[in-house]
Amino acid sequence: MVTSVSSSTSSTSTTASTGTSSSSSTAATSSASTSAKAGIISKLGTGSGIDVASLAQGLVDAEKSPRTDAINKNISKNQATISGYAAVKYALSNVKAAFDDLKDKSDFRSFYLSNSQPATFSAVATSEAQAASHSIAITQLATAQRRTGATPPFTSTDQAISVTELYFNGDTGHPIPVTNGTPAGVVEAINNAGKGLSAALVNTGNGYKITVTGATGSANAFRLDSDVPAVLDFATSLQSASNAALQVDGVDIVSANNTVSDAIPGVTLNLLSTNASRSTDGSGNVSITGTPASLSVNIDTSGAKNKLMALVTAYNDANSLLNDVTNPKSTLATYGGTLANNSTVRSLREQLRAFVSSDSSTAGGANATGPAHTLSAFRDIGIEIDKTGNLTANSVTLDMALNFKFDDTVTLLSGNQENQPAFDTASSGLAGDASKLINTMIGATGAITIETTNANSRITKFQDDLAALNDRMDKLLARYQKQFAAMDTLVGQSKSTQTGLTSTFAGMMAMYTNK
Repeated sequence: MVTSVSSSTSSTSTTASTGTSSSSSTAATSSASTSAKAGIISKLGTGSGIDVASLAQGLVDAEKSPRTDAINKNISKNQATISGYAAVKYALSNVKAAFDDLKDKSDFRSFYLSNSQPATFSAVATSEAQAASHSIAITQLATAQRRTGATPPFTSTDQAISVTELYFNGDTGHPIPVTNGTPAGVVEAINNAGKGLSAALVNTGNGYKITVTGATGSANAFRLDSDVPAVLDFATSLQSASNAALQVDGVDIVSANNTVSDAIPGVTLNLLSTNASRSTDGSGNVSITGTPASLSVNIDTSGAKNKLMALVTAYNDANSLLNDVTNPKSTLATYGGTLANNSTVRSLREQLRAFVSSDSSTAGGANATGPAHTLSAFRDIGIEIDKTGNLTANSVTLDMALNFKFDDTVTLLSGNQENQPAFDTASSGLAGDASKLINTMIGATGAITIETTNANSRITKFQDDLAALNDRMDKLLARYQKQFAAMDTLVGQSKSTQTGLTSTFAGMMAMYTNK
């Protein structure tokens, strides 16, 4: 009589967004054990004529399949929830990035310059500039001293010379060593000396001369001597060192170089040529003759407008995605309907929509409580929510606000804050406060993170349930196979007894009937 049988149902694996889980069936089974099981199962049914192996498996499958399907359905549902929240977080992150581009005062400090004499100077404005017009007269450019030798030219760049040391500004105690006694070696030594000098070899047509140039500005005039003056000296000054001189809005300015960054706040001037001359009369009075250039620093509102339009686009993209993930009939691949009837997402959308339609914590206008107060919310600069929940932008109203109420618009959106930390509770305008709100939504302690963590925990639990179910079903199949094997043996024995008795009775009947 068969006393024990064992089998294993096929394992079920489910892949979730957080990992892969499989049933807890035995990782490996020896070939001998497998062969033995196959032999036993193949003999089942030989006594009764019934396929008891299939019967056992069918009974197990009938019990296991609906439970497995239910667990896998729950796993898939939570996987979809995680995917939906990931999409929502991504969309809200894009909205936050758009608000971040508007939350600092410097985000609006974009300027364009109008220069009446671009050949005389160029200019660059930073966010620290102020809208204004300036008069600029340049009477002298900064120059650097340039020296060369009075000695005869060298015949080649690698001509051997006896110079071993150079002296900068007469400092014989700290010489510049010349390790390669050639004109090229001298040039290399000067360039590597760290004295602010630049040397070069010039082909004069009759040989080579070494020229040395210092830094611009009268304070950077220099001397350079060698230990063998008869072979190499720098006695000839090709150009003297001088400061740049200019007059900005009637104020005299002197600069050691031609890049002037402190004459106009937030504007850097790069001087290219002179456009005026300076003279002094007998009484010491200075007069400027020539045609000064006009430089206008103008606020560039196009940058702020582009950022606001980018916000409208990001908000509408997020609104569209929120509609799809909460719509059970959505046809959007992957995310559509994954968060249908989800109260968390509904709450997030309501918060964001209410914020965009609410008044700013730092309303623009000189008098926020009186009649002079004109900018209090997005609607006052032409940005409103339509009946579909999307933002719309009235270009005319927006341009009016940016062109005629620019400072008030900046206050409305940024609260005139700069690099305000996310944990700072001070009012920071529509953009700054919205950035903080969304940061809370998608942050480590926000609703999206918490719900995603909970969904992952549920998936882990369901995967454990699936493994436990597979283990129970394996044991149930083994029990059924053992019971059916015993039954089949009994039926076989009964059939054998029946056959024996039938044969005996037939023999006895033959004896009595002589047949």
